[in-house]
Amino acid sequence: MIERALVTEALQVMLTAATGKPCGFGRLPVVSGKPSPLPYTVLYPQGGSVCGAPLADRSEDARLVYQVTVVAARADQAEWLSDRVREALLGRTDAGQWANAIEVSGVRVWAREMLADDGVDPGGAGQGVVTAAARFGLLVSSSGSGA
Repeated sequence: MIERALVTEALQVMLTAATGKPCGFGRLPVVSGKPSPLPYTVLYPQGGSVCGAPLADRSEDARLVYQVTVVAARADQAEWLSDRVREALLGRTDAGQWANAIEVSGVRVWAREMLADDGVDPGGAGQGVVTAAARFGLLVSSSGSGA
């Protein structure tokens, strides 16, 4: 069974490390016991599908969807961090490997895709808060063994 919570936690850790900015899970991130200063990201699981293992293969597959929302003080700052998020999730090395691994015990994240990019919403700029949201799909398989 693919435990989504483990994938979510690993994705949150990777985003924090790769962007250099805090990433909260469904809420404002906390750093050293205090609310994080802007900019930061917030990760929201959006559902997905899980396929049971076929007879000849004990590995299960899942397509997990996540929204990453950037929260910043200015539109340029939101766009900058949005670029870092896309690079963190979709960037590859010269050898074609993912530049930033999503490490989950017993699970292999073998494909990633951007599903939607809602762009920067400057609606809250007057209050000093600008957001940007994008949704990504992760294709994962459990480390089952053949029959």
